[in-house]
Amino acid sequence: AADKAAADKAAADKAAADKAAAEAAAKAAAAPMSAEVVPVAGSATPGCEPECYDPSTVTISAGGTVTFVNSDTAPHTVTSGTATDGPDGVWDSSLIMIDMSYSVTLDNPGTYDYFCMVHPWMEGTVIVE
Repeated sequence: AADKAAADKAAADKAAADKAAAEAAAKAAAAPMSAEVVPVAGSATPGCEPECYDPSTVTISAGGTVTFVNSDTAPHTVTSGTATDGPDGVWDSSLIMIDMSYSVTLDNPGTYDYFCMVHPWMEGTVIVE
């Protein structure tokens, strides 16, 4: 009887571990490891809100990278934090000149707001799962 109980427990533990692994794999598959964001044309002038970045919200997996490509006609920054509260220190691109890019890799799950320090009406969000 003890052998059967131990075997049943081992089978249940394996099933739980398999289920957890499958859920983790599905979640990792759901969020890509990279994303690209570009400012919308003319975003250096107010009026694009709330979609001044395309897309304005991206989701990546932990350890993933977001690349901000400046295809606009003005320099921009992508600075973590909000225009209201200021930079939060997670990342700051400094000025991204026209046709240049900046990439940031985010290892910790969470929601990261960002904005352009030159054009503070430009705001976006990175979700890391």
